[in-house]
Amino acid sequence: MQLKPVYYIYGADDFLVEEEVKAIKAEALKGGFASMNLQSFEGKGVNAANVIAAASTMPAFSDRRVVLVKGQLKAADEKEFIGYIEDPAPTACLVFLPGSEKVSRDSQFIKTLSARGYLKECKRLNDAELVLWSKKEAKRQGKEISDNAARKLVEAAGTRLRDVKAELDKLVLYAGDNPSITEADVEDSGLDCREETIFGLSDAIGSKDLKKALKIYDKVSSEEPVKVLGAIARQIRILLRIKAYIRKGMPGQKIIQLLGLFPKYADEYIRRSRKFSEPELKKAVERLSAADTDLKTGRVPVALVLPRLIMELCGQG
Repeated sequence: MQLKPVYYIYGADDFLVEEEVKAIKAEALKGGFASMNLQSFEGKGVNAANVIAAASTMPAFSDRRVVLVKGQLKAADEKEFIGYIEDPAPTACLVFLPGSEKVSRDSQFIKTLSARGYLKECKRLNDAELVLWSKKEAKRQGKEISDNAARKLVEAAGTRLRDVKAELDKLVLYAGDNPSITEADVEDSGLDCREETIFGLSDAIGSKDLKKALKIYDKVSSEEPVKVLGAIARQIRILLRIKAYIRKGMPGQKIIQLLGLFPKYADEYIRRSRKFSEPELKKAVERLSAADTDLKTGRVPVALVLPRLIMELCGQG
């Protein structure tokens, strides 16, 4: 891994962000003095001058030191960091971790980072990419996993890479000494396929059938709320993108290829997209974002967030 002196890592997949940071630390902090060469700044109290001083300090008995800056920066600090980014210390890896999914391309700070190749976006992987990632990760752990088994794993685990990784780890243990993970292993290991359930939920929402939607939700209510919310959000976003592509006259097969979806669900996605209008889907995305904030901040009791969201999406809220 060729280390860079500066990184700005952001994106929707927090697991990939963590993996990027782990890789940087593993490469930069070698030897017995790792803890001495790692410094972290966090929160609104981050001071650019202090961070730059830390990054400019020579590493102890090593070639590199790593300085982590977590959280959003103040405008004044961003301006001060620009000078450092243009001439960074060669013995440091200054890593910005804003915790955001997007960046402002109009910001001079972001423009400077981008011009030097220091921006790293960690996007959510689509279904096909998750399958490929699963195969590579299984191989890294000394196992082969068939295409069908990897697809079934992704169908069962959902679209969050963190969940896919957790379920794959269980499968590796379940396989024991067997060098391969088969489709039967995925089925026998106890992973429940939730894709059809979420499909059914989006169907009920599209039909504005609150009673049916709540009944289906009851089947997955034991799951972590953030997982269920993520699955619903994924469905809505896919349907919104399909609507946009259809409006542009794009054929169905091309749409499925662009979105990286399983052919198994192609017709179902197209059919479900017809149950919503684009304004309805855009409004649904806004409500999903609000529900995500409610879950993360605790401003609404967790047990109420998803039922209330379903009521709103069914036009009852």
